[in-house]
Amino acid sequence: MARPLEGKLGIVTGASRGIGAAIAENLASKGCNLVINYTSASSTELATSFAAQLSSTHNIRAVPVQADVGSPTGGADLVSATQSHFPPVAGARFQIDIIVNNAGIARNAPLAGVTVADFEATYRVNVLGPLLVVQAAAPHLPTDRSGRIVNISSVSSSTGFVTQSVYGGTKAAVEAMTRTWARELAEKATVNAINPGPVEGPMYAANPPEFLEGIRGWVMHTPLMRAREGVDSEEETNPHINTPTPSTTNLISKMATSHPPPPTAPPQTTTPKDDQYQDQDPFDTLLTLEDQFYTLGHAQGTADGALAGRVEGRQLGLERGFQKFVEAGQLQGRAIVWANRLRAAGFGSGSNSKSGDGGEAAAKVGKDVRATGWGESSSVAGSETGPGREDGEGVEGDKKLALPPFAYKDTARLEKHIRTLYALVETESLSMENTDEAVEDFDDRLRRAQGRVKVIERMVGEGEKEKTIKGEGTGGGDGHDPGSGRLDV
Repeated sequence: MARPLEGKLGIVTGASRGIGAAIAENLASKGCNLVINYTSASSTELATSFAAQLSSTHNIRAVPVQADVGSPTGGADLVSATQSHFPPVAGARFQIDIIVNNAGIARNAPLAGVTVADFEATYRVNVLGPLLVVQAAAPHLPTDRSGRIVNISSVSSSTGFVTQSVYGGTKAAVEAMTRTWARELAEKATVNAINPGPVEGPMYAANPPEFLEGIRGWVMHTPLMRAREGVDSEEETNPHINTPTPSTTNLISKMATSHPPPPTAPPQTTTPKDDQYQDQDPFDTLLTLEDQFYTLGHAQGTADGALAGRVEGRQLGLERGFQKFVEAGQLQGRAIVWANRLRAAGFGSGSNSKSGDGGEAAAKVGKDVRATGWGESSSVAGSETGPGREDGEGVEGDKKLALPPFAYKDTARLEKHIRTLYALVETESLSMENTDEAVEDFDDRLRRAQGRVKVIERMVGEGEKEKTIKGEGTGGGDGHDPGSGRLDV
């Protein structure tokens, strides 16, 4: 048989007999090193011989550890003993890979016969015990979600067997804790509960007659619980014996979290879908189901995350793209205003311009920006008409649009920077393709344009006067500074 658990370390509570022993045998056959936990001193010899038998048969290391998991220090004592028996190698971390909380007691009695002492003892072992064990072991669980915690519950948690008002309550509590731990320990281990039915052993034999009679109908309609001629004992096969037949530990058909059939339900039949589990042992079935659910959950989570990322990324991209285009438009507007101020100073008009003084270049700038709506007449100081208006109309309003000329003298250099700025942010040349290359080119041009703006501001002195325009300096605070030419719009 394959040994998928080779080198793993597991703890099985209540493992000296019954279900616990069967689980320990299964884990050992897969190569898992084990701590065989037991409670009473009377079980020491049995647990010791069982651990030795597992070690020799399966070539693993199994050690018996006595600890009352229902006591306040039981869980911590068990984990501490485990660490002392299986110390980590130098530099390694002590790790517990598998925990099976199987230890339990059942003091079944009719409602009238339930005592406080029985109630407290049953809840202490069946509920507090698993909690303290998991609590003590949690720091030592794997960190890669490979850990496994299996809590042994019972069909009694949901079927309401006679005389099991206390025992059934403890198993319902175990299932509730299992759901909580599955969330809290999700990054370390999976946590599951399994619900076996009546299983032959000391606990089953100790049940009162009322219990055995009460589950007769349920037993008779449960798969693999019927007696077999020539295989099972005479007591099991003799129909005159008024004792229902329990399963033995090797006759559990499959582990499931679904409710068992009610006593009056017809016999269940195996469907083709269930056939894949019939030849597997119960623990393999549980691990197979866990792997399937994990695979499906991981695939769904990845798909949902990718979809959410695309939606959020698209929204963020739209917002940032819009902001970039707005900024590009603002920089283009500043280039237009600066170009028109060059023309307002007379550069490029043919008068008072000499070869090499930048006049011709300034004229070209004005030509470049003419199509933007700032007509030649609207950009020259003292214009009497404005864009889109008839001659003589709105003269008073148009005068407010008059742009003061630059006082800067090195117009050729200034004009070069203005033309470069305009070319960098000219909207018709900006690509709107949604590709990495287009986005990188856009960002690069915007960064270069921002740098060019700072150079122009230093040349014309706008950076120094901006505070004055905003009313923070000694200016008039009317939103217009003739020296800088900045307008409040």
